[in-house]
Amino acid sequence: MILTLLCLGLGLTDYRYNLGGGGVGVTTWDRAPETPYVSHGVYNWSADAAGTYYLREAARQGVPVITLFVNSAPTTMTSNNQSCGGDLVTDRIPAYVQYLTDVISHWKSEGVEFTHVSPMNEPDDSFGSCSQEGMQVVPGQRAEVVTTLAASLKAAGLSTRVIADESVDTTNYNNDEPVWLNATVGESLAGNCHHLYSFASAATQQEVFEYGRNLSGGVPTWFTEICCYNAAKLNESDDPLAALTFSSQYDPTMLSGLRMAHLVWQSFTYAEDSHWDWWTALSNEIGCTLSSNATCWDDIQSGGEDDGLIYYDPDYDSTENYDIKLTKRYSVLKHFTKGAPVGAIRRAVTPESDTTDDAWRVLAFDYDSACEQYSTCAQVPYSVVAMNAQWNASTITLTSNGTFALTQPIAMYRTSVTEDYAEAEVPTLSANGSLVIDAPEMSIFTLFF
Repeated sequence: MILTLLCLGLGLTDYRYNLGGGGVGVTTWDRAPETPYVSHGVYNWSADAAGTYYLREAARQGVPVITLFVNSAPTTMTSNNQSCGGDLVTDRIPAYVQYLTDVISHWKSEGVEFTHVSPMNEPDDSFGSCSQEGMQVVPGQRAEVVTTLAASLKAAGLSTRVIADESVDTTNYNNDEPVWLNATVGESLAGNCHHLYSFASAATQQEVFEYGRNLSGGVPTWFTEICCYNAAKLNESDDPLAALTFSSQYDPTMLSGLRMAHLVWQSFTYAEDSHWDWWTALSNEIGCTLSSNATCWDDIQSGGEDDGLIYYDPDYDSTENYDIKLTKRYSVLKHFTKGAPVGAIRRAVTPESDTTDDAWRVLAFDYDSACEQYSTCAQVPYSVVAMNAQWNASTITLTSNGTFALTQPIAMYRTSVTEDYAEAEVPTLSANGSLVIDAPEMSIFTLFF
């Protein structure tokens, strides 16, 4: 499969399975997943056949992190008896926790072990428009949900860890976390999760998420969802490093791919997140009609959405067009799934103070547990991911920081305007121990040592 295969595909390191609420009231058919819930303790395990197929495949093919996440509880547990626009009913929290425990236990018996569970996805929004499932969980309820669920999973003999709360942006995160999160609650958390739909600056991310880690007693922050962006300023519409805003636009090109890579770079270097997820793998939001123009999905379309990595014809049922479109985001993300596997540790990277080219972004990763997170280390790095985020060819020189010597890389891969994770000629280590990367415009590299 192009998503999970380690050698030939994307090599996903995390698969998020959406446990549906039944889609009651939801107006968008492909955002209204079926639920196994029938009544308390009664389940239809054949529900959501398509979703559970991919869940089984993720487990079968060895995806190391598998997360169950919920947009809405079953309708017997929401204030309006719908899968959108309501609140989680406080008195129904114990029933909701038991439901999640039962589902996770069932899948373990089927050979699928969830490493993590997120019981509330964007709990700061009920999604009252009902374009998708959603359920508000007010800040005063969140600690109870987290601690009760963690205790229930432990009592059931499950190793699944709770992550929360997946706030939609830095503003809501900053306002809500002090209400429910503290070091005691943090003992029940494996990840202190957030989204970034405010597209906050790197400096704001650094401040806000350090605050969250301190509140939780040191629980690592996870970046668990993003999509759907464009340049905030019209005069930066072709700048991959532009400040972004939430916006409609389908863009399969390197421009969107490098904007995604820049979000990853900000997350790892400023927010100091330990985990990063894109929103969804597969989408039909291409913003054009393939039956009228068979190549329209090769170009930017203002009416589409940058919400997927792979796209398909929304009219496939009538057109019988079963082709798929791999975007540059797919290829760019591969540089991180390969270069920063689960367990990798980010190495500190310092630009030269006299650099004249600020369009490069560089990350280095270790795969050695002896090296502390974000530190310098005496070991040679496992990988370096470097991106030339500009419309000009450029070079960058990598040097050691004095505590270790770079070695000759064993492999290098490149994605550019014309290439997709293609093997490239490895740069030769110079006599002074430096490496020079010659990069075409709008490109990203991963070097392995």
